[in-house]
Amino acid sequence: MPLLFKKQVSQSTRIAVWAIHEEEEKLLQLLPPLKTAEKELLKKISFKPRRLEWLASRVLIYQMTGVYPETGYFENGQPFIVRHREHVSISHTKGYAAVSVSCDSTPGIDIEFPSPRITKVAGRFLNQKKETFLRPELKEKQLGLIWCAKEAIFKKAGQPGLIFKDQIITTPFFPENDEGSFEAKLYLKEVEYDIKLKYYCTDDFYLVWLL
Repeated sequence: MPLLFKKQVSQSTRIAVWAIHEEEEKLLQLLPPLKTAEKELLKKISFKPRRLEWLASRVLIYQMTGVYPETGYFENGQPFIVRHREHVSISHTKGYAAVSVSCDSTPGIDIEFPSPRITKVAGRFLNQKKETFLRPELKEKQLGLIWCAKEAIFKKAGQPGLIFKDQIITTPFFPENDEGSFEAKLYLKEVEYDIKLKYYCTDDFYLVWLL
């Protein structure tokens, strides 16, 4: 079973990552029978990799909570597990799904496939005046983790229209190891919030979650 890992990252929050090696039927076998709403939703997803990601993320929710993985979305875009008290954050990328569950507050997690695309679009999310600590030998990994961090913080904040370049600023960090931590600041309505993050990297993905 391609559950890569499951971690209790704090007293209230745990995360898990699934490597998607199964075909759709196998993933369906790992879930309770889908209800009509989920069947209809799955029918609307025509792109096969996206269908597998959707199913894998629901397998994670089911295994982590033990409840039927029906999800809904608040007006701000944050997902929630129907008829379950824990909060959830969901992410997926090429061949992987990641979920964070917390009993205290909305968590934040993001997983991304390493790609030159991240460097190409860095101008959209990197603050050129404040995030100036990139090193040539670490730049690709730093940019990947900065992108993941800002996505995870965005999911936590639940504020549509958040400007990544100006409202989420990462402090200097140098990911020479595959696991570590760093910090960021979130600016909302003239209030500054300190955010603590953890990361885990492989050749296939960058993963960042909030503590």
